[in-house]
Amino acid sequence: MDSNYSGIPREEIERRHARLRNYLINSDLSGILIFSNVEVYYYSGIGLEGVVYFPQDGEPVHLVKRNMELATKFSSISNIDNFGSLSQIFKKLNIDSSSKIGVELDFLPYSYVEFLKTLNKGLNLVNVTTKLRELRAVKTKYEISQIETAAKLVDRSFEYCVEIAKPEMTEIELAANLDRWLINNGHHGYITTRAFNSALLNYSYVIGRASSTLNIHFTPISGWGLSLKYPYGPSKQKIGNDPFFVDTCGNFNGYISDTTRTFILGRFDMKTQSQIEALQHMKQLLMNEMKPGINLGDVYIKAMDLAEELGIFNNFMGEGGDKVKFLGHGVGLELDELPILYAKGNQIEKGNILACEPKFIEKGQKVLGIEDTYAITESGVKMLSQSPDYFEV
Repeated sequence: MDSNYSGIPREEIERRHARLRNYLINSDLSGILIFSNVEVYYYSGIGLEGVVYFPQDGEPVHLVKRNMELATKFSSISNIDNFGSLSQIFKKLNIDSSSKIGVELDFLPYSYVEFLKTLNKGLNLVNVTTKLRELRAVKTKYEISQIETAAKLVDRSFEYCVEIAKPEMTEIELAANLDRWLINNGHHGYITTRAFNSALLNYSYVIGRASSTLNIHFTPISGWGLSLKYPYGPSKQKIGNDPFFVDTCGNFNGYISDTTRTFILGRFDMKTQSQIEALQHMKQLLMNEMKPGINLGDVYIKAMDLAEELGIFNNFMGEGGDKVKFLGHGVGLELDELPILYAKGNQIEKGNILACEPKFIEKGQKVLGIEDTYAITESGVKMLSQSPDYFEV
């Protein structure tokens, strides 16, 4: 079977398996049943529908619902079998009633979990979703390189935006052209999200003044979108000559970057230039503060204090009741991973990757934003997105 797929290096998978087995031993779990596509891909190297079972003792098992040939060729797990019937899954995997099994209980549908409980009355199912996310939050050099490749592609897409953006273009027209360019130049498609009821139409979100009157999501501004079913994202409003931002997710081998840049088809007035410079000061604060061992909650408080000092607090990260209480989020195989840069944030670890997004919103009047993807290193941060903070076209 010929393909253009780029597989995950064997040593990466072995490292992941070793960390998961160590967690199983320390938590006294008999094993973990992994159903989510993201985690199946992370531990097997291919995102096929099915399940990966990882026991505390013995080798992992990859049960596949369809296309055994594809699984056999690309799965890093040698023990591969047909999924068969869900009602027989515990028997198939030799999981007895005395076992304590980790399951993604806050990911699986309620009916699915309840059915699993009926299959073995004595079985103890334990929620391990957060722990699995914490394990994925620490990235290796390989993973960082994948996200950096995605970020560099987005940098290039901003250069293309400068070439094609015109005042008469609508937000969705510009977004569609940018998305087409991304796919033609190496973007790998799907942007997987963790947030409940979240879906992404575009990789490039173009939001301008005209559509900034609406915000429905836990984000500084969502835009109007195209329909009342999904009233967010790029709209049919023209970008005109006012500032607009492009918030773009890159994707390389499933690994996601997140970058925002502000554009204007002309020149910023003095007041707007001052507000952009305030966001640049915020970016510099984040780069100076984010080091391994530093608490993200402390970084967030310093950022809010700086917003007050710079005179942008009332419009920083939203306006009024729409102001969000975070400044950044992890990225990786999902757009919204751990850790989160907010008041109750955890300690930063080497290997964390965060997208930090200082934005300035005057609803219906002005949108400004600078978002970068950072890798946390031993000495501080490595900025994976390298394009200029803004573009005057």
